[in-house]
Formats: sequence, C-alpha cells, structure tokens
Amino acid sequence: MKLKYAKIQLLVLCLIVCGCSSNIPVIKAYPRPVENRLYVNSAPPAIRAQFAASLSLYFQGKLDSASISLTSLIAQDPNYWGSYYYLGLINKDHGLLETAIGRFREATKLPVKEPALRSNIYLALGQCWELTGEFADAKMHYRAAINIAPESAAARDNYNRVSQLIAQK
Repeated sequence: MKLKYAKIQLLVLCLIVCGCSSNIPVIKAYPRPVENRLYVNSAPPAIRAQFAASLSLYFQGKLDSASISLTSLIAQDPNYWGSYYYLGLINKDHGLLETAIGRFREATKLPVKEPALRSNIYLALGQCWELTGEFADAKMHYRAAINIAPESAAARDNYNRVSQLIAQK
C-alpha cells in the first residue's frame, strides 16, 4: 500500500513540475513546461527529486519554502547551476536585484548542456539589469541569450524593446 501511495505522490509531483497544473503561471520570461522537464532532468541524480520538489514549491508561489530548499541543494551540490538560477528568480521576484544578479552570475560559471536553459540565465540577467535601469547591460545580456538560443522569442523581444529605449535617450 505504501508503494502505491508513493507512486501516486510521485505522479502528482511530476504533473506539477511538468506544467500540467493550472496553478503554474505562464509568463513569457520564465521557463516553459517542456523546459521544466529539462531543468529537472539536468539535475544530478543525487539531488533530482529534491530539485523537482523545489520547482514545485516555486511554481506554487511558495517562494520562501522554495528558497530554503534550493539553498539546501546548493550546500549539497554547489556545482549545479539550476539551484542558483531558481534562487536568482526568487530574489528577482522579491526585488533583490543585486542578489539575483549574483545568483545568475554563479549559474553562468557552471556547465549547462541545453542551450535554451543557458539562454534563460542570460535572459534573467538582462531582466535584472533592465529593472535597475542599466539598459546597456540588459541589452548585452539579451544579445547573449539570443546568441545561445536564437529561437528565444522572449530574449529577442526584450532585446528589441531595450534597444528602442536606448535609442530614445
């Protein structure tokens, strides 16, 4: 009976993480459900389950709990970029832009196999710089995101918008 209950819990967690829940916001700048699976699958096996649980908390809007979980993951495996990336998103959501930039910079120093995921780190960096009013830095990071993943509509849209803002000055 316990095994059946555990399988059901795992299935529910997978559905939440993979974007099959209506509670997960669809925001252009954040990872799409397909990418969420890529994030979870990119995590080292030793921390994959806890990382999936952290993402579930994040997408449920339980940012404080997700932050605690991700901080614990960094202590367990400081070489996994995904924990830094999601902590950066949480910091950005809380308006802690300097801290978010630091987290994203840490993520850029670590290996990321999927170009779309690496591009999202630079997209998030660009957003932080844009929010601080540093449009030239934002443009540079949006350009990096486009160079890594040319199919990124969010990076391209943000790049074009910031380019217009710079031209208007």
